[in-house]
Amino acid sequence: MEMGLFIWGFVQCFMVAILVPIVKKNVNNYLLSLVFIFTGFNILFQYLLRFSSLSYEVPELLILPDSLDMLLPPLVLIYIQNILGSDFKFIKLRYFVPPLLWISAMTGYIIFNDNFNFRSYIGTSLHAFNLSIIFSWKCAMLYTGYTFVRHRINFLSKKQKVLLPWPKILILFLGILSYIALVNVLNMLLKDPAYLSESTRATMRTLVNLNYVVFTCSIVLITIFFAFKYPKILIHPIVKQMNESDVQEVEENIKTLNALIHEQKIYLDTELNERKLAEALGVPKHVLSKILNAHMGQSFREFINHYRVKEAKRLLLDKDKSDLTAFAVAIDSGFSSESVFYVNFKKNTGYTPMQFKKNMLH
Repeated sequence: MEMGLFIWGFVQCFMVAILVPIVKKNVNNYLLSLVFIFTGFNILFQYLLRFSSLSYEVPELLILPDSLDMLLPPLVLIYIQNILGSDFKFIKLRYFVPPLLWISAMTGYIIFNDNFNFRSYIGTSLHAFNLSIIFSWKCAMLYTGYTFVRHRINFLSKKQKVLLPWPKILILFLGILSYIALVNVLNMLLKDPAYLSESTRATMRTLVNLNYVVFTCSIVLITIFFAFKYPKILIHPIVKQMNESDVQEVEENIKTLNALIHEQKIYLDTELNERKLAEALGVPKHVLSKILNAHMGQSFREFINHYRVKEAKRLLLDKDKSDLTAFAVAIDSGFSSESVFYVNFKKNTGYTPMQFKKNMLH
């Protein structure tokens, strides 16, 4: 079964690697194709080194899977950044510097070590050190990708957010790669022959093999399914190229808007309108509308009334303010009238203010 899974994983990776650029020839699809090619070759070498005598006959090949393990995460990261509007720049190639340095060091070690073989490397402290480096590197790429996607979510429109599961799946892919690397490290540290029988170690090897190929093939299948369910991701990036200065400007505006809301509580102003909020933010009215609609996914009224209802709920549940009338709660929450307060409160909570208070306090 193990051998069959490895062969299946290799074949499916290379089939998809060939098909992706056929759908549309562009930089992103070439990158995605490379991701599948690297994954396929990794599965192939893992298969050959685990189920044949190649690791003994040509021990130099032992570092090939590890090299691919180091090079694959930067490829995935750059692809994620590209489809979310970060244009391809040569500075991104810095992600490949640590893997190339590690590959160069290991290649030099093998060349100048005449006694390098399977037993002089596998299971040694050097092997454990290398597995730890691979795990740490994958975690670094996972964290970088996760923070980038989390950051870019603020710049997605409702239409673009429909495709948001795609970069999230790719982040999951990086997470799976990190998990597999962790299992390899733990297996290396726990398989001490002093307290484990050979049969137990053989079982652990089988479990590690299955863990690797099942998780790798599963995430590859998920990415294949999503790519063909939403073929748009193979034709156009989710976000077209974004100018970094524009990104920084929007970030600053969102930061200032959050300060106006959470620190100054500007929504408590009963006379607040879109023009006044734009002036407080220091941007034209149309820029504020774009920020609210494209990045917050709400209109001005929806955005402000959300916080006003939140304040009203706080006042209704405050025992020190139990004597406040509904009109007083409405005004203190920023609503201009009691009727507007009732309409928006029920729209946001499903209850009238008195029903909400009664349900929550009893």
